Amino acid sequence: MTGSLREALGAARDPEFTMMLPEGWSRLDATDEARDRLLGDLRSRLAAAHRPDLWAAARAAVTNAFEGLRRSGGVAVMLQTSSGDGVPFVPASVTASVQSGLDGATLDEFVAGLITRGATPLGEDKRFIRLEEREVRMEDGVRIGVTTVRYLTPVPGSGRRRALLLTAVLPHEPETPEDDPLLAATRFTIDAHVATLRWLPPADGGRA
Repeated sequence: MTGSLREALGAARDPEFTMMLPEGWSRLDATDEARDRLLGDLRSRLAAAHRPDLWAAARAAVTNAFEGLRRSGGVAVMLQTSSGDGVPFVPASVTASVQSGLDGATLDEFVAGLITRGATPLGEDKRFIRLEEREVRMEDGVRIGVTTVRYLTPVPGSGRRRALLLTAVLPHEPETPEDDPLLAATRFTIDAHVATLRWLPPADGGRA
């Protein structure tokens, strides 16, 4: 059930969440204007840095993040919007969406499916289950590798019927090894920041 329908039916709103973001990252709404402005900024900065080779991966990360957000009725997209001395550009993104059980059912079966595919707790943080997968795909005729990490945590008060799904997309060269230092550091950074997620108390008592 979408947020607007929930409000129309007088259902309790999902609580807002907050989490720390890596340096240079921002949290954006899923609008075409925000996407196009971000892509323009990225292309200009990569050209100025003499790194046009990163454009295909950067564009794929941004475009896929926004498309995925719209398909899932997402909440926000988080990604790097600025860089500078000591802050290298990392073509990664994290989208936030709400997963709902069908016809009011719990998400237990959905979670069991993720565990079957290899999902495990996020380290010592038992609030999340974490699933990491890797693939090679074509973007504008260019082969790129993509590591996708999904984090699922229940929405408080939903009786396991709704959960926040954070999806991190990390494009890289197809031949990049699993233990590549930059890829490993990026995974570690995103894991650490996801673990800072906190739910905010409703300002209006949780009613629409």
